[in-house]
Amino acid sequence: MTNEIDNVVFDLGGVLVDLDMARVREAFREIGMPRMADLMDPCYPAEVNERMERGDLDFHEACEEMRRIDGRPEVTDAQIHWVYDEFLARIDPEKLRQIDRLRAAGIRTYVLSNTNPAAIEIIRDRIAALGKPMEAYFDGIFLSYRMRKLKPSPAIFEQLVAESGIVPARTLFIDDGRRNIATAASLGFRTCCPETNARFDETIEALLR
Repeated sequence: MTNEIDNVVFDLGGVLVDLDMARVREAFREIGMPRMADLMDPCYPAEVNERMERGDLDFHEACEEMRRIDGRPEVTDAQIHWVYDEFLARIDPEKLRQIDRLRAAGIRTYVLSNTNPAAIEIIRDRIAALGKPMEAYFDGIFLSYRMRKLKPSPAIFEQLVAESGIVPARTLFIDDGRRNIATAASLGFRTCCPETNARFDETIEALLR
């Protein structure tokens, strides 16, 4: 398998970072935002989250829109940031060790994620707390809000290819979103679609054999 794959591209939420949908909905209700709680869905995000992930809104602007949706002007940006912290449940250290093993075997690793500034700040802190900064695990980190594009649009994959120089046919893309997987496959990527928050040990170990 290592003769066929030169690169592995990882999604973040639901793949490298476990998501807790029940807890994020509960957290939004705790701060008095039941409408936002009902709108939370990692695969089909609410419009306000989608606009933040595409870079159309910064975090404060997105918080303003969330306050408007729920009619709760007194809720602070810090409270909403806490909700996102609850959403991003944990990072399994074994997944990071697997990435280290891939890199030691000469396989380049990348991130391609629909995310927002608040979430990536939390993720960077969680990874760093496990021993190394996020950049130590990846040759490139491609984030939707910076690229101003969202998966499953082909354009975000095309930009990844153009900027990284990877060859899709020699690249494994791992994502828990089936629409994202479908786009990647149509562009020639090898793909793996684990269940949300699942381990993907067998896939990675196959690359190392």
